[in-house]
Amino acid sequence: MKSDEITNDLIRQILSGELAISSNLPSENQLAIKYKCNRHTIRKVINHLIERNYLIKTCDRVTYINNPAFYDNNRLFISSLSDLYDPNSILTSVHTFELITSSDRVCSKLNIDNNSKVWHIIRVRYVNSTVDHLEEIYMPYSLFPTLTIEDCKSSLIAFIENQYDFKINYGIREITSVKLKDFECNLLSLPLESTVMRIENIGYLTNGRIYEYSLSTCTENKFSYYCRR
Repeated sequence: MKSDEITNDLIRQILSGELAISSNLPSENQLAIKYKCNRHTIRKVINHLIERNYLIKTCDRVTYINNPAFYDNNRLFISSLSDLYDPNSILTSVHTFELITSSDRVCSKLNIDNNSKVWHIIRVRYVNSTVDHLEEIYMPYSLFPTLTIEDCKSSLIAFIENQYDFKINYGIREITSVKLKDFECNLLSLPLESTVMRIENIGYLTNGRIYEYSLSTCTENKFSYYCRR
C-alpha cells in the first residue's frame, strides 16, 4: 500500500477506537507485514502521524496512540476539523469568497510577486452547532485557480492534498492576544471588545511553496497543551 493509504487507515483506526488511546502502536515490522510494504514507508507514516498529533514517541523510543482532541493543542498542529470530529458535526459558513489583487503585505507573507491575484476567504467553522473559530485565509490564485466557494465549505486541507495532489509539510505560527472588532465578535457570538487568541499561520508544501497565509481567531483567551521531553 502507498503511504497515504496507510496513513488514512491508521487515522481511521485511531478515531474509531480500534487503536485505543494510550496503547502502543504495533511495531514497524508488524505494520510492514500488515500493509505489505517496507519499513521505510512505515517510518515515514509514523513520523507524519506524530507531526499531526495522532501518535507520540517517548524518549525510550516507544510509540503510542495519542488523543488528538484531549488537549487544546490541536490549535498548534496543522489538522483539519474532520481529523478531530465527526464530519457530520462540522458546519462552515463562508462570509467572503473573492479573487483580489493582493496587498504588498500579503504578497510578502505568501512570497509572491506584488499585485498578484489571491483568493480571500473569511469563514466561520462550527462543531456541533457551536462556533469553533473564525478564519481569514489568503491563497495564491496561481496555485489554486479552480478553487470554488463550495470547496471552502469543507476541508481546504483535503482540497489541497486530494484535488491538486500537493502535500502539506509544515506551518510557521505566531500566537497573539487580540481585541476583536465588532463584526468579529458578532461572527464568533462573543461580547463586544472580547480579547481572544489569534493564530497567524504561513503554510508550506513539501515542494517549498507557500500555500496559505491565514489568521485563525479562536473563542478562547487561553489554552493548554501537551509538551514532551
